[in-house]
Amino acid sequence: MKRASLAVCLLLAACRPDPGVPDYTGQYDRPDAGPGPDNEMLPGPFPYEAGQRRLAVGLYEGGRSEDVAVDGVNTHIYLYEGTLTLEPSTTRVEGLQAELVVHAGKTWLGFGVHWDTPRNLDGWKTLHVSLNSADPGFANVSIGMNDDDSVQLPASQYGYTNDGQWHHLAIPLADFAAGGVQLSAVQAPFVFIAGAGAAADTLLLDNLYFTAD
Repeated sequence: MKRASLAVCLLLAACRPDPGVPDYTGQYDRPDAGPGPDNEMLPGPFPYEAGQRRLAVGLYEGGRSEDVAVDGVNTHIYLYEGTLTLEPSTTRVEGLQAELVVHAGKTWLGFGVHWDTPRNLDGWKTLHVSLNSADPGFANVSIGMNDDDSVQLPASQYGYTNDGQWHHLAIPLADFAAGGVQLSAVQAPFVFIAGAGAAADTLLLDNLYFTAD
């Protein structure tokens, strides 16, 4: 969806906006879990092994070979249109904390990791992320990636079920490329979108990284 058509879309109550051009007013600074009674670093469902290629882009604390840290200057986590809040949770599968996505009770919800300067992800093959929710507002979830435009893929296609259990998704980057994303010029490597929900609905998100296989 191009910028002009997005402006039209935002005027329609029933039209969920394309997160390719979100409202950037809600930047999220991820708090440090810090010391506490539950401060064991969990390795995740697929622990990092030396010699592997693994890219972290924020929301990941485990071992990695490369890292694009969210610094709030050139790389950001944006909460779109006031549709949610993010809170730290020790109910996790990796590291010290997961993100608790809290629905604001609107007709849609979204956030994403954004880079001010596009980056080349041609050398990476798979996006990994773990999700857990049983709340109706997260029955329909999509995972997106942006260049100038946005491609969103249904999480259910990659094993997510709204059943209150952890599901570890592995999404081929080729699927984003097939939708039109130029992997050589990615502006948002991870975008999360959900539909309408009650203000109390929550989802746990953890273990976000890329691999070269």
